[in-house]
Amino acid sequence: MSAASQELRDKARARFMAGLETSAIAAELGLKPQRVAAWCAAGSWEVRRRAWWSDPRGAAAALRQLLGRRVEELISLGELSPQDADHLAKIAAACSRLEREGYDLKAAAVEVGERLAALAGEQPDNEQERAWLGGLLEKFFARLDTEGGA
Repeated sequence: MSAASQELRDKARARFMAGLETSAIAAELGLKPQRVAAWCAAGSWEVRRRAWWSDPRGAAAALRQLLGRRVEELISLGELSPQDADHLAKIAAACSRLEREGYDLKAAAVEVGERLAALAGEQPDNEQERAWLGGLLEKFFARLDTEGGA
């Protein structure tokens, strides 16, 4: 996979983890919906998203991403109404509350897997090792899905 294709896939995965559906991601990134859906299936993104959102820290991180995107949109439009400011403040407060909540072991495993995959992605000279690790991570996430549900 080329660096540009990997970057698009990473952007798509981040948007999916934040709660967007594959068709919306495809439209936003200028991709075919089938391509995003294939990445989603191959990478067990749905399993990861369910586990990530089941953990307060994951949900808070996803909300923070949505908040950041909304702020960027409002800044690019040059306006931030009092109603929008109130909406954004509520999202930020929800993020803070979620981050103070408990910790879920399954979500922690997903987070570790995501960080490991990101680290492997930074090693472009080790394509064979990355492929092996990718396969191992896919089996790991599939087992997480079947052993405990998300």
